[in-house]
Amino acid sequence: MAIHSLELPATLSSLTTLENFVRQAMEPAVPSPDVFRDIRLVLEELLVNIVFYAYPGEGGKVRVECSLDPGGKLCIRLRDWGIPFNPLEYPPPRLEGDMAEREIGGLGIHLVKQLAHEIRYFRQEDSNVLTVCFQL
Repeated sequence: MAIHSLELPATLSSLTTLENFVRQAMEPAVPSPDVFRDIRLVLEELLVNIVFYAYPGEGGKVRVECSLDPGGKLCIRLRDWGIPFNPLEYPPPRLEGDMAEREIGGLGIHLVKQLAHEIRYFRQEDSNVLTVCFQL
């Protein structure tokens, strides 16, 4: 199983490059449009969190690794060297009630948890390492 890797600036403008990189790493697998939509949404949410919360007010980088096993399981690992944050420990958002009364934040993490088939986090060598997997 080949592992493809790429390092990008942690900026919103890196999203298209990130999506293209993951699309190439998936080849020759062709996920359904629904699965690819889920992958794109998860990538966007995770990159936005890294840009705004791992490196608030400063630049940084994100390292991406992708692997596709023979059974069609795609795993995407994102590593940043920003502020420590384990999204798996983040409390679920309150989804019921009036939108105006809800706290801001947490919906992106909730979305990632709902769309990814697996999600893992660990802190290693001053970096946040988050892996999300999808069955293609």
